[in-house]
Amino acid sequence: GGIGKTTLARKIYNDPRISYEFFSKIWIHVGQLYKIKDVFLRILNRFRRNIKEYQDMDANELAKLICSFVAKGGKCLIVLDDVWESEVVDSVMKVFPRNWVGHRIIMTTRLGYVATYANENPHYLKFLSQNESFELLKMNVFGRRSCPHELLRVGESIAKKCSGLPLSIVMIAGALRARTNKVDWVRVDKNMGEYLINKDDATSCLNIIKVSYDSLPQEMQSCFLYCGVFPRGFDIPIWKLIRLWIAIGV
Repeated sequence: GGIGKTTLARKIYNDPRISYEFFSKIWIHVGQLYKIKDVFLRILNRFRRNIKEYQDMDANELAKLICSFVAKGGKCLIVLDDVWESEVVDSVMKVFPRNWVGHRIIMTTRLGYVATYANENPHYLKFLSQNESFELLKMNVFGRRSCPHELLRVGESIAKKCSGLPLSIVMIAGALRARTNKVDWVRVDKNMGEYLINKDDATSCLNIIKVSYDSLPQEMQSCFLYCGVFPRGFDIPIWKLIRLWIAIGV
């Protein structure tokens, strides 16, 4: 997470040209703990403000009802954000008329097999280069102002340690925005983990980590947690980690 999938999808969704092109636009955050019926009810809510009377319908009935609404209107765009199962794609496709004239689905997912299931040639986002990372950091800290010369080198070091992830860069920028002296920037550079986890936007960062953690099988979660036994920044010997895993039977 954090590479910018949702951000890119949101920019496309909010683009005035898209609003002009599509009669209906629907944004659905799916997530891991989804129910197809709930997804359909949220789509239906775009066509009917009061959906209480449809609560007792099953998923198939809702799909047919939505399909009838879509067929009567103009082109429809549905964005499915954070999809974890290919079943979601199959289910949502049912709400479109068979001719599919002009209707479109945009989907974001962190899982390659889900992406290729929906489209043989999905768009993969790349990590930012070091130059792009530093430019994003400067933009979020200074806006249109230029970065002071004495902060250039340490700023480049900070951006590099974000490993090309836009979310990490934006979070670090939030910690740097109120700090414009070199001493503070050097401190941030030396304690990147602390600033990524403990500052104002910590919850969003931890939620991203939690989503990735929750998607692991239970035995892999135990393996992952054992990495926390070692001090921050410590190079963990693989042999020692494996022995610890064996000791607890994972």
